[in-house]
Amino acid sequence: MRDMTLDPTQLYIQDLPQLFLDNLVIETVQDITRRWHQPKRRADAPVIAKDRPWEHSLYFTYSNFCVLHDPQDGLCKCWYEDLEGPLPTPNVHWNRFSRQLYAESKDGLEWRKPELDVHRLDGHKTNIVLGDSVYGQVHSAGMVIDKHPPTPDQRFRTIYSHMWESTSHRIEAAHSPDGIHWKTYDSFPSFGRTGPRLEDVLVPMYDDEAQEFILHTRHFLQKRAAMNPMNPRTPFNRLSFNPPHEPHSPFSFNQRRIWQSRSHDFIHWTEPIPVAAADDEEDNLDESFYGMPSFKVGNLYLGTAGVLHFVDNTMDVQLMMSRDGIHWKRTNKRQPFLEPRGEGYWDAYMVSVSSAPVEIGDELFFFHGGTNYHHDWWLVPTLGEMLDHPEARNPQGVRFGMGVASLRKDGFAGLQANALREGLVVTRPLTSEGTQLTINARCGRGGYIRVEVIDEYDNVVANCSKEACDVFAGDSVSHLVTWQGSSTVPTQADDRTDSAREQSVPLARRLRFFLRDAELFSFRFTGGSPMAHGIGGAGSVTRVAAPAPAQI
Repeated sequence: MRDMTLDPTQLYIQDLPQLFLDNLVIETVQDITRRWHQPKRRADAPVIAKDRPWEHSLYFTYSNFCVLHDPQDGLCKCWYEDLEGPLPTPNVHWNRFSRQLYAESKDGLEWRKPELDVHRLDGHKTNIVLGDSVYGQVHSAGMVIDKHPPTPDQRFRTIYSHMWESTSHRIEAAHSPDGIHWKTYDSFPSFGRTGPRLEDVLVPMYDDEAQEFILHTRHFLQKRAAMNPMNPRTPFNRLSFNPPHEPHSPFSFNQRRIWQSRSHDFIHWTEPIPVAAADDEEDNLDESFYGMPSFKVGNLYLGTAGVLHFVDNTMDVQLMMSRDGIHWKRTNKRQPFLEPRGEGYWDAYMVSVSSAPVEIGDELFFFHGGTNYHHDWWLVPTLGEMLDHPEARNPQGVRFGMGVASLRKDGFAGLQANALREGLVVTRPLTSEGTQLTINARCGRGGYIRVEVIDEYDNVVANCSKEACDVFAGDSVSHLVTWQGSSTVPTQADDRTDSAREQSVPLARRLRFFLRDAELFSFRFTGGSPMAHGIGGAGSVTRVAAPAPAQI
């Protein structure tokens, strides 16, 4: 069957920014290469770490922390998990208590942990907002802001694993007007045939256009595939965090992977479907997907997937992309988008990005978890498996924290020409009501970019020729392109039909970019349709300008 993820109607781009993470909008290039970019860490130390007397073992990994920008008060808000209770010891079942703590920041760099009157310990205020000895554990809480809540007290929503009596487990949900005071829903979330059962990674986003929630999660049967009964079942096969893997055997596949479910009310969810998994040809034998938050930039869905390398017991973050939110693929030939820094750093062996970035100024802030220990070597005593490794002998030494790494807005990848030859980029015919063109680009010393606009017959539109284009030679995330001082790009409405409906559709336009010693990250048409899309939409990157309900 034809690949229906690619269709010419995708070239109706409205006023959305067009990035170059794939070749969808590219018709021709010459003397051009694609450069991929990673976010850069803003500090050597974590911005949130254990520093309160009621904090025990903070757990910054998928999906045990989340950062959201609240448009009402302009604050970045973080919910993070604290593990209280005895550390792992040989042949002792996991007996730790999970609860959610809260912190907030104006700039994403300096964070405060407000002492709230929600949960007191020994008479003292704390920043604990979810989970206590009466209600039980709140583990792996995914947070989301509903931009169209049915009632004000449902503006914040969370879905999480509720645990009690050590082994009992159920998926539950709660809502809050402020992200601090929470109340559980009367009904349990239900996921098609699976009911209220899922595994413990729950990462929701809100799609503003569809006004629905999208959840990336794990199926409760993800590791229950029937394996070849003739293979040996050694104690280590049973005790290892990593189950046996049979390559090219789809119905025995049991590695960690990503499922998706959707809901309009946060309670009734669609049957989870698998949307991303390691590949037997391109990925290593021990690699699997740990979790993946998703967000939109323009008309692209992006995801920061945690890739677990089990034998080395490390985890990095790789960038995923999708045109429809269902069919996902890796970017940059599977190179890490963010990776651990190695021995001696607080984020030595594991990093995770479990929420959408926040746009602050001209940058995207990615809030990432990290730890000085490996994924599970410090946990194996709970399974009765004794490893000859310092972390297994000293689990008390584990330290998690949250750091910040920043990336240029839309700067995931750029089309670059060097200083020796002028490069050429020609787009496919694009449809937009926009009458102005902005570009996100930077030039080297002596570098430049010129733009030409042509119609579907290769004729220059109005005065928008290469020769008339005012040269761009700077560095800007939103440069308005002009031709002899004019920024107008006529839409060239198509009058070849008598249909009033079709007359309202602008003629497709193509762009020719000429660049030398410069890099082009994105472009967008603006000034046309009054409808707003893209950055700032729910589930997308969010921009930051430089009687109470019963508690849980």
